[in-house]
This record gives sequence, C-alpha cells and structure tokens, in this order.
Amino acid sequence: MLVTGKELVGKAEKGNYAVGAFNAVNMESAQSIFAAAEEERAPFILQITATTLKYTNPKELVALVKALIERASVPVALHLDHGRDYATVLKFLRFGFTSVMIDGSLQTDGKTARTYEENVEITRKATEAAHLLGVTVEGEIGRLGQIGVDITEEDAALTLPEEAEKFVKDTGVDLVAVGIGTHHGLFKGKPIIRHDRVKEIAERIKMPLVMHGGTGVADEDVQKAISLGIRKVNIDTEIRVAFIETMKKEIKKMDDAHRQADASEGIRKYDIRKILGPCREAAKEAIAAKMKLFGSSGKA
Repeated sequence: MLVTGKELVGKAEKGNYAVGAFNAVNMESAQSIFAAAEEERAPFILQITATTLKYTNPKELVALVKALIERASVPVALHLDHGRDYATVLKFLRFGFTSVMIDGSLQTDGKTARTYEENVEITRKATEAAHLLGVTVEGEIGRLGQIGVDITEEDAALTLPEEAEKFVKDTGVDLVAVGIGTHHGLFKGKPIIRHDRVKEIAERIKMPLVMHGGTGVADEDVQKAISLGIRKVNIDTEIRVAFIETMKKEIKKMDDAHRQADASEGIRKYDIRKILGPCREAAKEAIAAKMKLFGSSGKA
C-alpha cells in the first residue's frame, strides 16, 4: 500500500478533503498512526524528520515503518519532513521514501532565513533528483512560524501569492507548504489563520497546498482552509501531547498502586508496557479525530 504523496493529495484534491501527515519518532507513535488509519479507513502520510534520525538508527526506524506498511490495508506515503539540505534528501531517497520535503526557506540551523534565490536553487536541485525516481517533492515558500524564532513584522511569515506562483515555476515542486498564520509547536493564544491568503495562493498556482503547524488550529479554521485548497495537514505536537499527558497519568496510577501493594507485587511497577500501551491508544484516538476532521476517514 506504499504510494506517493502526489497520488494521495491528488485524490484529496478531487474529493475536496485533506490528507493527514503524522510524525513518527518511535515504535509506539508509528503504531498509533497506522492503527488510527486502519480504524478510520483513511489514507495518510507518515512523516519522519531528519532530526528524528539523531534519536535512533535510521535503518532501524525505517525497517520498522516498512514492516508496518507491509501489513497495512490503506494507502500510505512515506515522507521526509523538513529536509533542509540536498544530502538529507538523497539519504531519504535511498531509504525508499515516496515523498520528500526540501525546506529551502531556512538554513540547516532551522532559524536563519535563506534568500528566495537560495531557496529556489536547493529546491530545484532536490526536485530534479527526486523526480528521477518518481518521488513526490514538497517545497516551502514564505516563512512558517518557528519555535525560538522571532518574527517582528506582522506579515513577515505569510506567503506572497505572486511569489508562490513564481516559486512553483522555478522549482517544479509537486506540493507547496505556505505561511498562512500557523506556527510549529504549541501556540501561545489563538492562531489567526489568513484564509484570504490561502484563497489567493490557491487561485494563482492551482496546486495542492500544505498546512504546517496544524496543532492548536481551531477545527473550523482547518475545515475552511481545506475548502480553499489545503490538501495536506501536518500534525506532530498534538500526538506528543496525547502521548505524554497519558504517560503522566499512567505513571501516577502505577505509583499509587505500588504504594498500596505488598512487597511481592512491587516488580509490576516497572512493566513499561503498562505505561506505553495506554499512551499508544491515546495517540491513536487523537490521530483518528484529525482524520475525521480532515475528511479523509472512509476515503481509503
């Protein structure tokens, strides 16, 4: 069931819904994504970031994900999220990914902005390599809100419609991540989504658009953005929140039970499966809710 990102968002374009793109960092998070998709009968994109591969051996995580794909009965694309240089894109192409993002908007430090020309150069180079293998490419134009990066001008993070149109022509990308008011990580307050900007960009480039920073965006804002042309929505932080908040509760529950048990039962406190199992289930429920929201449930 491994397909390209372009195939999934192409069907979403025709059906006027969005495909959820969910980040996996370990076995449990990957399992929760697949379980939600099977339950919802929803096509989806499983994402791995280059930074995640600093946490675990790349071959191990990719092997795990591919084992899950072999058992899947719903379409899935395997996607590199926020690759910031050409070498990283090549690495993931060798891993057999069917979709890659080359984020040329920022330098490899994830904070310093590249010029438009620099963005085009690296994006076009990565796109040419990926297209030789039939792999989908997502580019980014504008500047998405970043944790730890100050944006002082009101519209500094928004994508300009005319620049997005030129970017697509200059690079040949298949999908475009756009700045429309969202922010990576948790918001401090309520995000203001510029639906007028989504509409303007979609009318100019006639190409599936990507919303990054989907966590914390109001449901009505997500659905309106989808109606205007967003076809891929990235979710990462919300999965982590569901996982960790559940972990806190399960550890407390285990501590409380341990205090009430006699010494012969004490070893049960250290069964990590009793903690990770509920965490995986909580993440699955959060992901399934997003699939329903995006309109992808039942589309597999």
